Amino acid sequence: MEAEILTEIKDAEKRADEAIERAKAEKERMLQESIRNSSKLMAEKETEIKKLQEKKIMDFRDKARIIKEEKLAEGKAAVKQLKAKAEKNIAKTVEIVIKKFEESI
Repeated sequence: MEAEILTEIKDAEKRADEAIERAKAEKERMLQESIRNSSKLMAEKETEIKKLQEKKIMDFRDKARIIKEEKLAEGKAAVKQLKAKAEKNIAKTVEIVIKKFEESI
């Protein structure tokens, strides 16, 4: 009877040790899986951030190009107005010079 009880105790200890080993192995598997998942997530987020940065740079370049084009158009319009005004003033100046010349004769 004592031998039977000792055998049961040893069997129970063996089963407990096996359960502990399985639990340790499962813990290690879960830890490794967590590490892989976090590494994968980190890489995905880094890629996402990089894409967002590239998009912001492209958007900024587009805005800068549009502003540049607008400023060039404004400058060209101002030059055109000044040129027209200058041409108009040339005609008046010639008229005044001729009038002064005629008066001096």
